[in-house]
Amino acid sequence: MRKRIFYSLATGLLLLMVVLCIPGCGRKPEARQGPKQATVQKPHKRKIVFVMKLVGIPYTNACERGMKQAAQELGIEAAFLGPPNSADTIKQIQIIDDQISAGVDAIVISPNDDKAVIPYVEKAMKRGIKVFTWDSDAPESDRIFYVAAADDVGIGVDIIDHLAKDIGGKGKVAIMSGGPNAYNLNQHIKGVELGAKKYPGIQIVKPYLYNYDDQQQAITGAITILQRYPDLAGFACVNSPGVPGTARALIQTGKEKKVKVWGLSLPSENREYIKNDVVNGLILWDPAKLTYLTTKLVNDYLDGKRPKDGMEVPGIGRLKVSKDGVIIMPGVIITKENVDQFDF
Repeated sequence: MRKRIFYSLATGLLLLMVVLCIPGCGRKPEARQGPKQATVQKPHKRKIVFVMKLVGIPYTNACERGMKQAAQELGIEAAFLGPPNSADTIKQIQIIDDQISAGVDAIVISPNDDKAVIPYVEKAMKRGIKVFTWDSDAPESDRIFYVAAADDVGIGVDIIDHLAKDIGGKGKVAIMSGGPNAYNLNQHIKGVELGAKKYPGIQIVKPYLYNYDDQQQAITGAITILQRYPDLAGFACVNSPGVPGTARALIQTGKEKKVKVWGLSLPSENREYIKNDVVNGLILWDPAKLTYLTTKLVNDYLDGKRPKDGMEVPGIGRLKVSKDGVIIMPGVIITKENVDQFDF
């Protein structure tokens, strides 16, 4: 009887030990566990993306240099994107949409088509991405502000004024532009047209030439218009590849120095043409400074600082800031006398 009781007690104790052991089996003692690793969050680095009409031409390369300089000084991340080789609206919109999906802090656009970007500007702004324009505007969009190197209409007036002086206020004048839907270029054309009305002896010929920011198309277009109007007096070119393309067309047709050329373009692309009187002059800005300034103004805005009319920016000059969000920096006139002063 005692043995039976003893065996019952022993069996019970054994079962109790098994039950108590099961929850802890296969688990390391708490004392042996190391401290839990805390998840380290990397600080967010601000990213501003510029989306140009196209990339890979001297003008846009200069713009990119200015952006990189400002980004380095500010300690931010910046990217310069755009369709390669040609001003392609569909490709530009796809790039903008990709950056919206990436959730960058700000997108700065030089639109190929000011109307086509409107829904994408709205989409970005609804997602908290700030959108600005520079070089070319989309005034009907929700963009916050537009940074320009000159009054878009006024610069066209300046071009025709200088050209009119060189052709004696009379003669046929051809207009060459980039893409037909670029807002800034169409405003430049508007300025040329308005300015030409001051000179009864000047006739603006048609069709207008569009080179789509391709110098070879500029050459071909200029040759075509020279053949149509053998008595052409001058070219008013409102985009960067137009001037050197026209200069090469004049040389190829033997009409250099006979047909006058004024326009927007880089001194580096036209230095020899200007010195040899193939191109009479340029009205432009430093595209590197334009994009440098834009990067700083956008970064300031993200920090809560707004641009003010008359503000002085070191290395740039005094800015004009209008109520409709247009910011204008000072430009320059480039001729034979000062072309060697510019390194862009």
